[in-house]
Amino acid sequence: MTGRAVEEVRLKTVKSPWALAGGWLSARAVAIAAGLAVVSLFGMLAFMLREKPLPRRHADFPSPPQVASQISAAMERLKTNPQDIAALVEIGTLKFEKGKDFYVEAISELEEARDLGALDPRIFYCLGIMYQEEGLFPFALTEYKRFLRHYPDDKEVRMLTAKLYYKMGLFPDAVGEYERLKFSDPSDPLVEENLGMSLWGAKLVDRAAGSFAQLKTLGGDYARRADFYLGQIALEAGKFQEAYDHFVAVGIAPLPGLDPQRAPTGLAMAAQKLGKWEEARVAWEAALKAAPTDGKAAAALKEATKRANAAKKAVEAAAEKARKAEEAAAEKARKAEEAAAEKAKKAEKAAAAAAEKAAAKAAAPKK
Repeated sequence: MTGRAVEEVRLKTVKSPWALAGGWLSARAVAIAAGLAVVSLFGMLAFMLREKPLPRRHADFPSPPQVASQISAAMERLKTNPQDIAALVEIGTLKFEKGKDFYVEAISELEEARDLGALDPRIFYCLGIMYQEEGLFPFALTEYKRFLRHYPDDKEVRMLTAKLYYKMGLFPDAVGEYERLKFSDPSDPLVEENLGMSLWGAKLVDRAAGSFAQLKTLGGDYARRADFYLGQIALEAGKFQEAYDHFVAVGIAPLPGLDPQRAPTGLAMAAQKLGKWEEARVAWEAALKAAPTDGKAAAALKEATKRANAAKKAVEAAAEKARKAEEAAAEKARKAEEAAAEKAKKAEKAAAAAAEKAAAKAAAPKK
């Protein structure tokens, strides 16, 4: 609960480079490839469009029976020539299209084609996706780099490369990729957000804050996420009031792109650092509602509730003490006023008696 609230770079679904006009990969393959390339924490944004299509087969991807037939025909060609690169590439890419159950075979075929000198960029793309799915991130990174040597302006694959750098903890390299992406497309908010996250990971906090500040100007959910990141940075720096202000701007409502407990957790932590225990209690309740099995949130809520109740009792006791003091002061003032009035009455009575005595003396006959 006290660590960085955001542990992953924002990610986005990935289109196959052959998907602009239909063709070599079907919609099903695009969905599969996207699922392989996305880390779950941030996967809510729309598809990006490529600026330039890549080479692809012009016919639509065949139906399952045709796939089997084409694979069989290619395998027959391999029997005649075991080093038939085109056949190896065809078998590998077709098996990649068939899904994860066929990845081991697809990887074997495409690796062999690559080792024989094949330079078809589909090899590098498919191997990168499959290696990434299998958790072989350094190998995936190598394939993406090979692909980018052919198509250095390919935005999706460069995004995949940057995300892998981030996932592997190579934050300066991720920064370099995102800066290149930003140079090519300075108005892309996802690139700006990912750049900020990578700068943060590289401990370039001031630059990260500047990136998030720029993201905040876009408004909407981008601004709320930017405030969340800025709040977390301030919290880590011990700037609790600044962190609190950012988290208040975020609010505790669910925020696309963040786990639902993250926003209320940030607010709760900042509030309790400032001694705002009732606000912390409300925020911890929201966090626990979003993540009912979070034991740390439950413990924090218990403590915040205890502190909030104690603070409430202290406020009530202080109010009661103030009320009694006010009543005592009012009673003292009333008595003083009554005493002053009585004294004035006596003085008036004495003055009247003295005046009467003087008048009587003046009216008495002189002897």
